[in-house]
Amino acid sequence: MKDIAGRVFRHTGKVRVLGAGGTVQEGRGVIARWKGRQGDPLGVSAHPVGPLEEPLYVFTGSLPQMVPGDSLEQGDGRYTVLHSSRLCLGDTLVCTRAVLEKQEAGNERI
Repeated sequence: MKDIAGRVFRHTGKVRVLGAGGTVQEGRGVIARWKGRQGDPLGVSAHPVGPLEEPLYVFTGSLPQMVPGDSLEQGDGRYTVLHSSRLCLGDTLVCTRAVLEKQEAGNERI
């Protein structure tokens, strides 16, 4: 499979993923707050399991692979990976996407 994600995201911020087994991967990408759907109350995001009080984040970039429970770092921000998938166009890898939860005091890692 051809991988163009590295070229597409080469000018974005560096990220580091810490795996459960102590593995470390590095890549590049952007992290943005998941805003939910139009019409959701301000500060509350809709989710299939119900409204979420804490916002979720979405990573889009170039990384080999992430699994739920991995920790992703970018700058001072630390996030827990809840879901990850790879976006392909035919036989070309375009990017890796992940749904993240921000790690904060009192917010235990999964």
